[in-house]
Amino acid sequence: MDKKVKTTCNRDCPDSCGVVATVEKGRIVSHKGDGDHGVTRGFLCYKGNHYLDRFYSKDRILHPQRKGARGWERISWDDALDLTAEKLTAYRKSHGALSVVYVSYSGIKGQVARLMARKFWAHFGGATFLKGGTSVEACHAAQEADFGGACTHAPDDLAKSGAIVVWGKNLAVTRIHSLPYVKEARARGARLIVIDPVTSATARLADEHLALRPGSDSLLAIGVARRLIEQGAVDEEFIARHSNGFGEFRSAIMDVSMDDVVAGTDLSMARIEELARVYAAVKPVATMIGLGASYWQRSGETVRLIDAVAAMTGNIGISGGGAHTDIDGAQHLDRSAYGEVPRAESRSLLLPRLGREILDAEDPPLKMGFVAGANPAATCPDTGRVCEGLDSLEFSVVIDQFMTATAERTDLFLPCTTYLEMDDLVAAYGHHWLGLNQQVVAPLGEARSDSAIFQALADRLGFGEHLAGTPVEWIDRFLTPLAKHGITRETLSRAPALNPFAPRVAFADRRFATPSGRYEFIGDFSPKIEKDEAKSLRLMATKTLKMVNAQINDGDLADEPAVGVHPATARERGLSHGDEVIVESSVGSVKARLEADPKVRGDLVLFNPAAWRGDLQGVNQLREATICDMGDAAAMHETRVTLRRA
Repeated sequence: MDKKVKTTCNRDCPDSCGVVATVEKGRIVSHKGDGDHGVTRGFLCYKGNHYLDRFYSKDRILHPQRKGARGWERISWDDALDLTAEKLTAYRKSHGALSVVYVSYSGIKGQVARLMARKFWAHFGGATFLKGGTSVEACHAAQEADFGGACTHAPDDLAKSGAIVVWGKNLAVTRIHSLPYVKEARARGARLIVIDPVTSATARLADEHLALRPGSDSLLAIGVARRLIEQGAVDEEFIARHSNGFGEFRSAIMDVSMDDVVAGTDLSMARIEELARVYAAVKPVATMIGLGASYWQRSGETVRLIDAVAAMTGNIGISGGGAHTDIDGAQHLDRSAYGEVPRAESRSLLLPRLGREILDAEDPPLKMGFVAGANPAATCPDTGRVCEGLDSLEFSVVIDQFMTATAERTDLFLPCTTYLEMDDLVAAYGHHWLGLNQQVVAPLGEARSDSAIFQALADRLGFGEHLAGTPVEWIDRFLTPLAKHGITRETLSRAPALNPFAPRVAFADRRFATPSGRYEFIGDFSPKIEKDEAKSLRLMATKTLKMVNAQINDGDLADEPAVGVHPATARERGLSHGDEVIVESSVGSVKARLEADPKVRGDLVLFNPAAWRGDLQGVNQLREATICDMGDAAAMHETRVTLRRA
């Protein structure tokens, strides 16, 4: 007789889909969407529909491995954990806790696993950690300055919008469970406007696509704001009662000429004015801000200027409006255990410059690496320096499911479970629904959860009692504040639930979490104005339907890297469709197959993302380690490249 178990996808995606897994004779035979989930509503993305291919992949590592003179060799868990504890202890004694760098990013989503990592390093005495990132950090920092936090509404609130302006976000790939609400709004007459240099799947769905010059989003926001000010199409009440700094903002906006906006954005005056007309005449307007607008050196400034357009038109704090980035789905959980840790040593390295930061670290130098929930050799910019930094460590250990590009460079591999083999609590960053990871089948091979690995190491290091407790016990503690509203581990085991404390509309009372309690207009900015086409081309890589960051099923991986360019761009360089080319930047080069595509802007090279297999032929071989103006984020789109025949 088959068994059905409800669980939650905990990969790095905003949707955290509800899943129903079916087990027959100890094997998972079906992995489908859970119709009881209020946002993901029973359908999964391509990656979710094909997750069992990854789960049962022949390439998955299911036993601890140590690299020796003859390559990787299987060892026991006891030996692996003893060795890890021995190395941690030795380096702490000889060079201090800061000689160990803990590399972790978005691969660990479970609340219990995150807590165990936090408690482990605190009781160990500290470590060198990471700051910044390769994703939405600039967006978050910008909205922290403007609103005091994210200004994202519940996804279903999009159905109430009179217009939806998607600024550098490909909903059809990265927010597929928001699309039904966008379609509802459009069925009621709402317009969908997409601002993106790339003709994405979402751009092809739009009523209007503004394919602006790469990196000119801030100029477009300035142009729209200037037209709104000139026409008096601003919400005077919101500005007077709920904001600070509009006078300085207005003065700075009026200092930028519309001629510069037109030249810098590569958009006609008519198209800029039409976007301004939408913000002026339509209520409400939802503005959705993505990585396309925030992968630039001045991305914090850009996001703040886009926020300002939404704010000055009164689209903040009202249903159907908002300036959407991400949601903190873990709000109101009991996270007091995070504070129940001893004070420990720490220092931070910039994740976007990880390779150089490891190499340059002193007092003490870095000796050991511990990687969990990350694959920096594939996902961080400037792959060459990242690999050089990882190789400089005397000893390193990786917790993962596959032999990634990072794992290949380390000394010890500890195999971890997937969300189908473990218990944890999952909160999303795209909605307010809570779900459980429930163990569907026993762990394959000898895989262990991240939580169990940290607990076993803590036992060996003498502070195991501080991490003790089953996942079930820790989940119950996290959910304590919600129990009086009927949300417990038991109820979540039957169906995911909406957090009762979650606001559908951000800042509906227009009381902001800034120090002033008001919305803060940006008053100081200096947009970069590029009027002439450069000989070099902008390098961009967009999210793809079959990949989660650097994770892709083996059968979905292309045989070779491919780059898309406009046919005219290819001809100017003596190239044509199908040619083998060298793509070169200041930090590296990659051989790829050229695909001539008239939908690609003439100033762009579109590259497929990095490959999880570790073949080091992805886009990050080329990306420079440039930092944004806010959030210590990576400016992933700032790199320029040249093309030549291979």
